[in-house]
Amino acid sequence: MAKKLDFDKEKNNRNDNVIEEIMQADFPLPKQAEDAKNEAFSRIREMAAASGHTENTENMVQRLHEKSTGSSGKKSAGEAKSHKKFKAVYKTALGLTAAAAVFSTVCITNPAFAENIPLVGNVFKQLGNSMGFYGDYSKYAKQLTDSAEDAELADTDESQEDGGNPQSAQTEDQNTTENNNADKTKDNESYSKTVDGTTVTLSEVYCNEMALYLSMTIHTEDKFPDTFITPDGKPNIKLSENSTVKYDYMDEKSNLFNAYLDGKMLDDNTYAGVLRIPVEDMTVDEAGWTKFYEVRNAFFKEKGIDVDSEDFSFDKLAQTLGMDEYSDEKLPQVGGPAISDYVKDIKVPDRFTMEMDLKDIVGTLPDDQDTTPDIPQDLWDEYNQKMAEHGISTDDADYESLTEEQKNLEHQFFTEMWNEYYERYPEANEGNNRYNSWTLKGDWKFNVDVEKNTSDTVEKDVNVVDENGDGVLSITKTPFEITMKMQDPETKYVAVMLDANGDILPDGGVANGNAGTYAIQDRDISTVYIYLCDYYEYMDELKGYYWSDDYEEKAKTKTFKQLLDERAVADTEVHFDTDK
Repeated sequence: MAKKLDFDKEKNNRNDNVIEEIMQADFPLPKQAEDAKNEAFSRIREMAAASGHTENTENMVQRLHEKSTGSSGKKSAGEAKSHKKFKAVYKTALGLTAAAAVFSTVCITNPAFAENIPLVGNVFKQLGNSMGFYGDYSKYAKQLTDSAEDAELADTDESQEDGGNPQSAQTEDQNTTENNNADKTKDNESYSKTVDGTTVTLSEVYCNEMALYLSMTIHTEDKFPDTFITPDGKPNIKLSENSTVKYDYMDEKSNLFNAYLDGKMLDDNTYAGVLRIPVEDMTVDEAGWTKFYEVRNAFFKEKGIDVDSEDFSFDKLAQTLGMDEYSDEKLPQVGGPAISDYVKDIKVPDRFTMEMDLKDIVGTLPDDQDTTPDIPQDLWDEYNQKMAEHGISTDDADYESLTEEQKNLEHQFFTEMWNEYYERYPEANEGNNRYNSWTLKGDWKFNVDVEKNTSDTVEKDVNVVDENGDGVLSITKTPFEITMKMQDPETKYVAVMLDANGDILPDGGVANGNAGTYAIQDRDISTVYIYLCDYYEYMDELKGYYWSDDYEEKAKTKTFKQLLDERAVADTEVHFDTDK
């Protein structure tokens, strides 16, 4: 009857080329792999010396060396032809096969080698266009790992300090063996933690004026739990609400609410994803807001308003205070407290450190593994009996014909049924619970130094507003998103942004918690069009025009942009192509 509570989870690929992308990436081989490679090449040279083909074999070794280190860059068509010719000429060189076998054996049979492949530091690249806010992060993000050059330099310095003393080197090897994983590098200690078989490794961080992006991998010893896949092909995974972050420019730590990760599975045991934290969540003066609400509620009490009463409503509140529509921002107009007197305006500094405490990792189970209990039949029977006693139809088709009093009664009976249900199954009232979710328990703590990168960021005043100054005040474009700054205390409007082709910009998916933020992706944003629309008109009429199945046909007569040109309260167009 009416609008029943929907217990279906929010319907909000594996990339077969992941391994190829990783192996083609430019990174130095770990020492163990380098040793194996050199050993293999030595065997080739030994066999070549025995057969008298030393010169040709050296050419082959050089080519193999280039391919193993990635120094030859991307393979062009010409290189591909040369490679085929090379294979034809030397196809009888059994030393090549032997070397490949030795090198491959090390890669396949030695788990330590596989773990040393630096997947970390390249997560943005691995995720590619699967991200909601995708783009080339390599120019902006900071890798949270030591560079190979630094590590090599450190090894060289240590060798020089030892003076090449074999006894000193032997002592060092013994110390390394004894300490094993306990004596890791500073970065490994900082950015990779294992708890109960689950390893969380931070990869890269990027912060601009609008958001912070933190990439990571999650690796489990056992197979990763089966996870619900959203319509856009992504596993529905997030950090639990108990996870916290403390910025050094803030007085208190804050919880990570709705901290959904935007990512994908790399293999059965490894997930790679990105946590996006909007700047708004990084600048909340929680102590100030708490104090404001205390003073505000005391003001209400003076006016005879009890916010905890069952019949409390904002409509009644506005009527009592003499306001057309209630908003905290307009309280000073009726003698109430001002937000600015209690809440500080906090800015994210250019450099800061954040302490993260990731408590649990939570994923939504696939539909066929969801065990949420159905409403027991006796509760439905009780609901139907109450409806019948009051002469109220339980047919959905009759709902709109009910009187206001009947709708209120139906709502009351329906709510009573669900309250009884939650008394029987209290866990079902939690968003993520044992029925619909899996949890990787842990407590992963990290300290991350962040430096804002505001390159290629543009801010423009647009003032798409009504006669009271409410609407879109400005927009900010970064390499990956465009965000509108709104002033709309009474939520009267919806602001819409179209790209240069007149299409609505994408919202960025699960990583986006801000209705005023759009992902750029591969869209043409040399010009964007901004429209301020009446909230109800847009939600009830205009929005459906664009998203209708037959829009392409309707657009032949009138495009969505043309419709908004006619119906919007205010609009403007902004050009970015002149900002180069």
